[in-house]
Order: sequence, then C-alpha cells, then structure tokens
Amino acid sequence: MRDQNLKFRLTALAAAMFMVYGPTQAAQVDDLASQTFIESTISVGIGHQGGERQQFGMFDGLMDDETVLLLDADIKTRDDATGTWKTLSVTNLGLDNREIKAGMERQGNWGIGIGYNQIVRDAPYIVNTYWQGIGTNQLVRSETQGTNAFAGLGTDYRMGTERDILSLDFFKYLSPNWNVKVSFKNEEKEGTRHWGRGNPSNEFAVEPIDYTTRQLEATFNFLGEKLQFSGGYYGSWFENANNLVCERTSSVSCIDTGTFTSSTSNPTFLSVPLDNQAHQVFVNGAYSFTPTTKGTFRAAYTHATMDESLPHASITNLSLAGAPSKLEGEINTTLVQAGLSARPLPKLSLLANLRYQDVKDETPVAQFINSGGTTVSNTPYSYETLSGKVEGTYSLAMGYSLIAGLDYSNQDRSVPVGRLVAGIDQERFVPFRTDLDETTYRLQVRKSLSETLNGSLAYLHSARDGSTYTTAAAAAGGGAAIQDLIAPIHIADRDRDKWRLTVDWLPSEVLNLQANYEHAKDDYTGRDRGLLDGKAWLFSLDATYVIKKDWQLTAWYSHDYTEANQLNGAAVAPNRPAKLKDTGDSVGLGVQGQVNPKLKIGADLQWIRTHSEYELTTLEDIKNRSTRLKLFADYALKKNADLNFEVIHERWKTDDWTWLFSNDTPYVYGSNAANSDSTMVITDPKQNATFVGIRYKYKFH
Repeated sequence: MRDQNLKFRLTALAAAMFMVYGPTQAAQVDDLASQTFIESTISVGIGHQGGERQQFGMFDGLMDDETVLLLDADIKTRDDATGTWKTLSVTNLGLDNREIKAGMERQGNWGIGIGYNQIVRDAPYIVNTYWQGIGTNQLVRSETQGTNAFAGLGTDYRMGTERDILSLDFFKYLSPNWNVKVSFKNEEKEGTRHWGRGNPSNEFAVEPIDYTTRQLEATFNFLGEKLQFSGGYYGSWFENANNLVCERTSSVSCIDTGTFTSSTSNPTFLSVPLDNQAHQVFVNGAYSFTPTTKGTFRAAYTHATMDESLPHASITNLSLAGAPSKLEGEINTTLVQAGLSARPLPKLSLLANLRYQDVKDETPVAQFINSGGTTVSNTPYSYETLSGKVEGTYSLAMGYSLIAGLDYSNQDRSVPVGRLVAGIDQERFVPFRTDLDETTYRLQVRKSLSETLNGSLAYLHSARDGSTYTTAAAAAGGGAAIQDLIAPIHIADRDRDKWRLTVDWLPSEVLNLQANYEHAKDDYTGRDRGLLDGKAWLFSLDATYVIKKDWQLTAWYSHDYTEANQLNGAAVAPNRPAKLKDTGDSVGLGVQGQVNPKLKIGADLQWIRTHSEYELTTLEDIKNRSTRLKLFADYALKKNADLNFEVIHERWKTDDWTWLFSNDTPYVYGSNAANSDSTMVITDPKQNATFVGIRYKYKFH
C-alpha cells in the first residue's frame, strides 16, 4: 500500500508539473523570457527525528527514529500577453501529511485546479493482542491462546488511518455577470480503528477501515448591481468495502450457529457503517434595496438515503421474522432563511434574520435481532427548528457604540418510537422533550478610547426550557426510576450568563498588548439527576515588543478553567455526586532577529499544562504537560538562495490512567473474566523527541 501511494504521489506531482510547465516547457527558453515571474521558491533538505513522539506525531506520522526528505515548493508564473497564471504548491512531500496543488487560470475567463492531500491519524499507543486478521473483516483467535498468563506476548499493532484525497476544480466566466464553478473530491480512507463490543472491559475488537467518499458541487453565480446569488447542486456518496465484521475462534466459522450464548463456540458479528448518499439543491444570495438596506436569502433541500442491503439478512438467526433486508433509511431536510440589514438613521444600524429548518426522518421502524439474541429496533425522529435574531447598533457620543440583540430558537421534536412491549417503548433510555425554547439577550458597549486604546464589554443571558418530559422506557409504568430523573444536557432547562471583555492597547510604537477575558455560568434546573450547574472562564494576553530594529519579541499566556457539578445515580447507588474540574495553562515565548545582513535567528517556546479533577475516591486526577522548543536560523548564501536550519525538542508527560490499572501496569482486556483474550494496551507516559533539519531554499523570479 505504501508503494502504491508513493507511485500515486509521484504521478500526481508529475501531473501538477505538467499543468504548470507543459510537456515541452524546458525547451522553450524564449517563451519563458516573455513571461513575468512572481517570486517562487523551492526548498529541499533532510531531517532526522530521534526519540519517542507518539503523542505529538499522531497527525504527521513522525513517531520514532526516522530520517525523512524535506521538500516544499511554491511556484507561480504569469503570461502578461494572455493574463494566464500557473501555480504549483508542494507541502511536506517527504512526510505523511503531504499536499500537492496545481492550477492554471486566465484572469476573468477560466481556471482549473488539481490537488492531492494525504492525512494520517495514528493512535498514540500500542495494542498487543493474539487476535489475527487485524485490518480484515474476520478476527480470529485460537482457543489455547490469550489467557492472562500470556498477556503481552502477542503481536504489537499501532492502529491508525490514512486518507488520500484527490480534488479537481473548474470555473468559467460565461459573461461579466455570470460564472459557473464545479468541484469534485474523492477520498480513500484506509486503516484500522481500536474498537469494542459488549462489555468494553472484556471485549476487544478492531474495525477495518476501507471507506470511499465522493463529493460533487456545481454552482452558478450571478453578480449584478443590486442582486447577487448562487444556486446549484451538492452531492455526497459514501461506500464501505466491508459489511459485517466477524469475531471467532479458529475452530469456528463465520456462519450461523443457530444459538446465541456468551461462548467461544459461537461467532460474534459486529456492524459497520452502511453505504449512503445525499443530494442537495440550493440557492442563496443578497439584494440591495437601497444603498443602506440589504436583504439576504437562502433555501436548500436535501434528500439523504441509506438503502444498502443489510448484510445480516443472509444470517438466519440475525434476521428476525418480518425484518426488512434493507434499512430503507431516508431523511429529507428543508432549509429557508431570510435576513435584512438597514441603516434607517446615520447613527443607527439594524440587523434581523429568520431561519426555518425541517428535518423529516422517514426511515421505517423495523425490528432486528442482535448476536446476543435480543430484539432491537431503530428509533427515527424528526424535528422542526425556527430561529431568528434582531440586533441594533447605535453610535453614541465620545466614541461609544451600544449594541443590543435578541436571539430566539424554538424546536418541535417528535418522540422517537422504537420497539413496543405492552405499549412501552423499549428503545428510549432517557427522558425526551417534544418542545424546546431558548432565548438569548445580548448587550455590548464598544469604545474607541483613543488611537492607542480600544475595548468592548459584552453581557449575554440565555434561558432554555421546554415541554414536560416523556418518560424513559424503564420508568414507564414502573414509577420514578433513576434513569427517568436524568435531564439530558442538550435539552435540560438552563440559565446561562456570559461576560466578555476585550482590550487592545498600543502604549508605544514598540509595544502592543491584547487582552481577553470571558466568564460563563450555567444553572440547570427542573430535574434531580444529571448536570446541576457549571462555570467556566478564560483569560488570555498577547504581547509584541520591538526590541530594536530587526529584532522582535512575542509572548502570550492563557488560562482556562471549567467546573461542573453533577449528581449521578444508579439502582444500586442512587446518589453519587461528582465535581469535575478542568484547568489549563499555556505559555508561549518567541524571539527573532537579524544578526547581520546574511544571518537571521530565532526561537519559539511553548509550554502547556492541563489538570483534570474528579473529586471521586474511585478516580484520580489526570495531569498532562507538554513542552516544545524550536530553534531556527536562516543564512543567505546569495541573494536568491538560503540555508535553513531548525532544531525542535518536544517533551510530553502524563499520568492518564485510561489504559492503566490502579498499580500503573498496562491495561489487559477482561483481566478478571474467564473469557479474557489477554489483549494489552501499552502506553508511554513520558516522551522526549528531537528533530534536526537542514534545507536549501532557492528563490527565483
């Protein structure tokens, strides 16, 4: 797969170079002389990564000792005679998060573009397991392997995904007022994802990732003196190369066994995302009624379906009598929005908009049976949301401005109905509301204090409530069960107050300061369980100081704090209060300057600390710390060529217990269960890494 990707990247680069230079460009020196070249750059070098960097390297693939190619390019040309631009951009070609873009555009006429982008995401830990078939739709384990006595002696895997994205763009001016744009994107996502099934403490699984996602958008755009609008089509298609995932022991095949018991003599089937598609037609725009009055509008209709044949339908005991062979999933969404902005008086500006969204889930309710023999069903539900806001800004004397606004939202939600037993829905596990209202009042004062000092102070108050709760399944007809006392956070009654203060101060020509402070407080009422109240605040300060000519110092600091009080409960422990706290501190310091006409140096330091507190005897606090120091130097070999040096040192430390036992030993799946598979998750709580790189950068016109 890596070799195939390399071939594709080289092919994509060759195609991009072809777009910029053409098939015989190297021989056309005289033609080059007739073109105007904007500054372009090519940078090539080598870098070495040493140490352990699993946490920092999740998104660039640099995790352990590795030497890599450093290749970047930004090339632009323009033909003055035709007004044709050609561009080529190459970023991180030698790394796993590479990007290549090429384009050709004739100003005011047409343009085309092609792009390739690779995105990786690797898990920052290692999984040691006896399961075989990792990355396929059949996971197999021998009955004689995987006991606790052999934990850690299996095969090491690092889960992760890689996305390869190819994009094509085209635009054409049909007239001075009309143009058309078309874009297409194809994404291939492959890899593995750490998964689970049943009791998460006992059952380990791996999801094979082999997705294809395609997106197409075509728009017609009109630009008139008073009217501007865009209309068109957007479509997306998702395909999954896998259907069911089967977990089995080596003596069992992935066929129907006729029984469903928690036994290694039976295979377990795990579902994966189904193929689906969506199609949308839309129009949006604006109209200027007068020089000071403007209206905006948007309308869209989306038809989304999921009608792939259900893979379990071929397995007798996973197919309930009367269950459909297809989900026949269908969601239709209508969106209409209108807005108006006006200045009726020289000192008064007004803004208003209204938005309506109707989401209809027309998926039929059907019952199925899972591999544990339990009957389950899907629970579709629809909702309508009407929201809007009004806002006014009035300019007062002495540089003050007063801004007041009102936001309102109302949502009507149908109660999801699934499998009914004696008239009680067995698929609704928390209370539900059919009506939800939220109103927010905003008041802000802005002041231009002077040419060197500006600031604003804002206050927001919002209140959310709704209809009475529809009971949870377990509580219906059975009294006040614990789960029926829960107020789900997204629909619970809530009062929120927020303050926001910003200051921008330029005390001198060499110093600039920017400060921001925000504070929020939430109160949840009306229910006995769930989140009760919470608060959060953030302070940040940014500073820039010019030490002397060609030398500059930058610094920033931020502190954030979040607190939540909740009352949890279960049948065996109905009252379990928890006070959750998260604190974060971030510091940054940078300096750069010109030592002499040929040498420029600099340094950047970042330090981050987070602290999560639970105030529960069963859960210890979690602290994370990271430090990143970058040193760099640019040396001018000649007017159009530089040597760039950089050294990056990173440190990360954590006491996160997510994948650890209480004695700080690696977590083992089902360590206390008879059916343990001895899968172990191995983490590194202390990571230190250093990267050293050198580049040659060439500039040309």
